[in-house]
Order: sequence, then structure tokens, then C-alpha cells
Amino acid sequence: MANFQVTQAKRELIWVKVALMSPSGGGKTYSALRLATGMLEELKKNNLEKNGKILMVNTEQSRGRYYANEFVYDILDTGAPHEPEKYVEIIEFAVKENYPILILDSSSHEWEGKGGCLEIHQNSGGTYQAWGKVTPRHDRFIGAIADSQIHLIATMRGKDAYELEKGENQKLTVKKVGLGAKQREGFEYEFTVTFLLDQKTNMADTQKDNTHLFEKEGSVILTEVFGTKLIEWANSGEGYTVPVRSTKTKTETAVDNLKTQKDEIIVLLTELGGSKNEDLMKVVKKYEPKGNPNKITDEKKLKELLVELLQMKVNNQPKEEEKSEEVLK
Repeated sequence: MANFQVTQAKRELIWVKVALMSPSGGGKTYSALRLATGMLEELKKNNLEKNGKILMVNTEQSRGRYYANEFVYDILDTGAPHEPEKYVEIIEFAVKENYPILILDSSSHEWEGKGGCLEIHQNSGGTYQAWGKVTPRHDRFIGAIADSQIHLIATMRGKDAYELEKGENQKLTVKKVGLGAKQREGFEYEFTVTFLLDQKTNMADTQKDNTHLFEKEGSVILTEVFGTKLIEWANSGEGYTVPVRSTKTKTETAVDNLKTQKDEIIVLLTELGGSKNEDLMKVVKKYEPKGNPNKITDEKKLKELLVELLQMKVNNQPKEEEKSEEVLK
């Protein structure tokens, strides 16, 4: 029989995780910077700011610099492929560099962006069984958000929908509304607080609130004041227990990661013609002289090979025009 240890629960220090969802134009980036600025100001009061900077991870091209004249923050630009492992590494980098606050703008790319989970799933066959390879990778991204010792704000694109509403003169107008986030279902509930921003007014309503700070606020504009309140709440406890999600050692986890990537590579090699495809084997031999991916032990090389193979698969897919011509024939 297992030995269980029971102790009285106590309030501990918390690393706040905030999610901001809205349709396009809802003010996610600006609201994230206002919250982060207020959070940093409160941390500085208690000398807890570490290196005293905000880091924004920018997936939105030049948009991440729109507000550089209003806020002080560092920026890390990242583009495709938007694989989950990249975002795990970015979170780990931010913690290592002692940033107290990280903004992921936007986390939707990890799910629906080029090279993200949906594309990985399609390139793995698009079957229900293919999720068995994608889900663990996405779960590691969720774990990195939840377990990281850093205050984190993640923006998410909303699933745009439209509804009719009457104005003061009874004239019907079209209003864009958000119906959840462009992320895996339930992702928004992994956070301490989740806000849904209105596209027209930029007002925020809470969809989830573990802090109880916003329950009676109603619709609000997210300002630095609310960032301050979040840190006051987070620092109202004592001590910190490091989360434990797995009993596996780092070595065992690394072996599992390598096996997962090798399995994906083998599937792609089979789909692309295997050893009979000379161009394909030239690509593989760049990373392993004998063309055997199972002998590659460098995770970075495996990732690079996987990206090349995925690109080859995309390039080999017939264009829509060619498909249409085949159907007509």
C-alpha cells in the first residue's frame, strides 16, 4: 500500500498566468502591456523584479513594436515553424534570463500557425491516431506555461463570429464577437485568470478568475492598476512548491522526445518513398551518413531533419488547380 503524507494546506506564492482572448482588433497586445507594466511596478516595490524587464514574444510581425513608444519592454521575434517545443524553449529561456514577466503574443500560432499542432497533425496523416503524437507535444507546452517560475500573459486570437444588434435609433448593426480561442479546446482554462475582450470597446470580461479580484468588476478596461492587484494577490502567500508533473528523469524524458521525433520522421520517410527516393535520401544523409534516422542522437539535428521532410511533403502535394484539372479529366 502506498504511503501518503497529509499536511494542512497553506497559501503559497503564485506565478500568475493570464490569458487574453478577443477577435482581431480587440486590444489584446495593448492590454497585455498595460497589465505587465503594472505587474512590474508592483514587483519593483518589493525588490522582486529580477532583471526588471518585460519580455514580449512576438509572432505578429511588426505589430509587436506598435507600442514601443508607450511601454518599456524587450522583444523576441519568432516565426514559423511554430512547433510546441519552440515555445517551451522560449519560456525556459525567459526564466533562465531572469525576466519576471513574459508575454506570449500570440499563443494561437502554437496551435494553428504554420508548423503548429494542427499542421503537425495533418502532416502525420490527419487521423485520430495521429493525435497520439501531437497531444504529448502540446501538453508539454501547457506544462511549461503552468509550471514556469515566471508571471506569464498569453494572448489568443478569438474565433470570430458575428451577431446583429440594435443601436439607439433601432437600426441594426453587425457586431463581431468572440466564441472561444483559436487554441485547443479548454486551453483557456489552464490560466489563473482568463479575460475575453470585446472587439469594439476593448472592455474585458472574466471567463475564469481564481483570484476573485474581478468577480464584482463587470466589464473593465485592463489597466496597470489591475496588474498591480494581480501581483499583490500572488505575493500574499509564503514559500513556493515546485510542481511535479512526471516521475521520469530528464534523461528518460529526453529519450522519449527523441523516440517521438524519430517515429514522426519514419512515417514521413515512408510517405515520401523511402530509400527509393534518391532526393529524399540525400536530405537524410546530411544528418546521418548512412541514411538511418534511428542512429541520430542529436535532438537539434532530428528537429532540423523533421522540418526539411515536412517541407518536402508540402512541396510534393499537388496544387489545388492541378487537383481540379485531374478531376475534370
